[in-house]
Amino acid sequence: MRILLVRLDGIGDAAVCVPLVAALREAGHEIGVALTTRNAGLFAPEAIVAQHVLERIPWPAHGSTPESTARAAAEIAAMRYDVALIASEEPEAFALAAPVRERVGFTTGWARPLKTLWARARTTRTVSRSQRIGREDAHEVEVMYRLGAGLVREPAPPADSERLREVLCGSGPDTFGAGDKPELIIQAGPKWIASGVAPETLRNVLTRLSRYARIVAAPGEAGAVRDLTGIVPQTYPSLRAWVQAVGRCHTVVSVDTGAAHVAGMLCPRVIDVFPDAHFEVQVRRWRPWASRFRAFRASEIDGGPHSRLIEALFDAF
Repeated sequence: MRILLVRLDGIGDAAVCVPLVAALREAGHEIGVALTTRNAGLFAPEAIVAQHVLERIPWPAHGSTPESTARAAAEIAAMRYDVALIASEEPEAFALAAPVRERVGFTTGWARPLKTLWARARTTRTVSRSQRIGREDAHEVEVMYRLGAGLVREPAPPADSERLREVLCGSGPDTFGAGDKPELIIQAGPKWIASGVAPETLRNVLTRLSRYARIVAAPGEAGAVRDLTGIVPQTYPSLRAWVQAVGRCHTVVSVDTGAAHVAGMLCPRVIDVFPDAHFEVQVRRWRPWASRFRAFRASEIDGGPHSRLIEALFDAF
């Protein structure tokens, strides 16, 4: 069948759908994706039959531009999808899927009865999930995989990085290990500070590791990283270029962002930093999926000479 996956969120939200896309492809289905300008380009072009992109209206407004919404809707209608898997809970995600005959989406049960009734009225099948902290023990990858029930062959999402790599990087040769020594990327950004790492600590960590690591930031966050740390990070011209760079790494260090989730599908090792609040719950739900990983609390990050984070990085090599 031809299946539409709707994921109108960020990079990490789309990345946790990679095992679902891999399993759907291996079951013989063709996959199209409805994304936004925030996560468009995440999936390898050869892994999907179409990409429908909505342009987000700048925050604090919600939704997408009418022009991009109309264009995506027309493209979706022309593709004649058999099933829509609605991985986003926003109303426009359900609206995009409306023309598709079979529509599968999430509900939050009777914890939010009006929202559940609203979603059921717009789908042909619903999947239950909890949004309350601590109520959902499953990894987010496993939650997304529920959307594919009856469409995939395996009861559990694949955790083989080679299978997942094809969805993100394509079927070309694996370039990990190119060069004289393994690549180490540190994904920098303001979320380090928001997660509870002090600016001075982040500055010390990046300064100490800049001789060994590639310090990377999203283009829109590079200025903030420079102001916070005094280090000018490397940026990439597109999300595709960034994904390919992550795919060549041995280790990625990040706070809980899209970088950790993409690296968790591609790299041998990920070091992931979470806020102290609800640490165990967040690690269960959002840890790197297929990679070996080490999770740190933000309060454990120390930029000094005996930093556990830096010791963990050197142990990785």
